[in-house]
Amino acid sequence: MKTLLSTTFLALAAAMAAQSADARNITLCGASPGGLWTLIGAGLDAAVRAEDPDSTVTYQTSSGGFANIAQLASGTCDLAIAHVGEAQIAMKGAAPFTAPMTEFGAVALLYDRAPMHFLIAKATADEYGLSSISDLGAGEVPLDIVSNRKGILPSILLEASLEKVGESYGKLEDDGGSVQYEGSGEAQSIMSDGRADMWVNATFIGTSAVQAIAQAREMTLLSVPDEVISEMAEEYGSQPVTIEAGAYPWLDHDVKTFGARATLLASKTADPELVALVATAIRDHAGEIAGVHKALGGFTAEFAASLDAVPYLPGAAEIYGK
Repeated sequence: MKTLLSTTFLALAAAMAAQSADARNITLCGASPGGLWTLIGAGLDAAVRAEDPDSTVTYQTSSGGFANIAQLASGTCDLAIAHVGEAQIAMKGAAPFTAPMTEFGAVALLYDRAPMHFLIAKATADEYGLSSISDLGAGEVPLDIVSNRKGILPSILLEASLEKVGESYGKLEDDGGSVQYEGSGEAQSIMSDGRADMWVNATFIGTSAVQAIAQAREMTLLSVPDEVISEMAEEYGSQPVTIEAGAYPWLDHDVKTFGARATLLASKTADPELVALVATAIRDHAGEIAGVHKALGGFTAEFAASLDAVPYLPGAAEIYGK
């Protein structure tokens, strides 16, 4: 009996040791706490746990995609969320990077169609005859703009798209306008109080900040020329998006624009078994991610495998059958 108990104990201990060896605590670099990327982290953790109950995904706050790409390179995180445009900027070695960053690859496309909203006070649009951002470069409009924080992707996309229609920040200031850099909360306050004419940000249709501003003031949206949309897609991996009439109660016409996309990345030196685990969890338990927010309602394994702007890591591509 004693020998039998000892044998059983050793077998259990061996099984537990093997289980512990296979368990993974995967670190995911995201953004500030409480936002959509935090929810994606929770969904990814649920998917990984559904695939392997002994493994977890731990969300780590960060300043955003650019920082996350650098942290992948330094080994601070196993996985990172970044906008596709941020990944493309990194691969080119453009600012804020000083050299091309190419030692990472995609594990999944997370979402697309987060359209750039060129949200402008209707009184200002009517006064200066503005229906498209191209109208800004064609005339002298003393426009006070609120951009997202300087140096992050929506701010970069705003400045780049305006330059493509002949409107630089220098020209804007010469015409009597200004540019402020603020996060969504402060931008909402500034716009609602009438301290700026236009707020530009990449955000999902129906976001609460846009709705709150439109309750305080009559608003409309400016469209983006087709050629600019194409150039932004080529240079920043953006997605053509049409915000349809009726998407907001006050929007009575279709608005063409471009939208940001986000991707899940890992280093090219990442453990192939870790990449395979995460990709398998996404493939087989996509609903865990789709359920965290209505913006991800269309998330499927097929969608995760559909990114065209950043190469997939071989381990992920194999799981998706690419």
